[in-house]
Amino acid sequence: MCRLLGAVAENHASLRRVLDSSDGFCELSHRHADGWGMASYESDGALRIVKGALPAWSDPAYEPALDGVQGDIGMVHLRRASVGIPVELRNCHPFGEGDVAFEHNGQFRVTDRFREWYADNGLRAPEGTTDSELYFGLVLEFFRRDSSWPAAITDAAAFITSDLWVDDVHDNPEALNCLLLTPDALYGYSQWEPRKLKPESTPDTYVLRLAQRPGSVVVTSTHWEVDDAQPLPERAVVVVERGSLAVTVHEPVPLGG
Repeated sequence: MCRLLGAVAENHASLRRVLDSSDGFCELSHRHADGWGMASYESDGALRIVKGALPAWSDPAYEPALDGVQGDIGMVHLRRASVGIPVELRNCHPFGEGDVAFEHNGQFRVTDRFREWYADNGLRAPEGTTDSELYFGLVLEFFRRDSSWPAAITDAAAFITSDLWVDDVHDNPEALNCLLLTPDALYGYSQWEPRKLKPESTPDTYVLRLAQRPGSVVVTSTHWEVDDAQPLPERAVVVVERGSLAVTVHEPVPLGG
């Protein structure tokens, strides 16, 4: 159960204002204390990912990493590790491939059948041990097939869900919330199973929200205050275009595709 924050702004100064006002987001790392990471683009267009395995609130590298964010688009992740997955730098989000970065909030059961299919089809080799990297590998594979990031995200979520249904049609993933960063846009998606919420979780734990402000657009998890943030529909991809800040909320897709 992690926290996600993505922002697209009209310029670097506007993005800095978003990040400078995210102290409340950092405070969530007292609970989501199993590492942090952020992704953005350098002035030459190269993807920049910085991570730490300490809680963001106590890690002396966190604020300098925020200060080092360039450009007009970026995302931040606070990790709360799933049971059984170790707290290691290689398991901290975001994960990157080429000029694309991905972060996930939630978890799902990875079947032996899934792992075998993943390996047999030569998908992106994970660096760590999280289910999240396998999710990212699926997104990249489906994008390779049809060159659409919204379709790639929903197809990956449908694949994971349908794989679990082979064993039990009622076994939905706990949550497949994610943010995807590309040189052209920020993408967000939320899917969760209320029956699998932890006893200590609030009903809105997996809700993604959108806040449109003068000069910036923010997509984020709950549990910190964001003015004018509106909940996004479940199983619908939101796209925030870099440059124009245009927002598109796609139609929700059926569970399992």
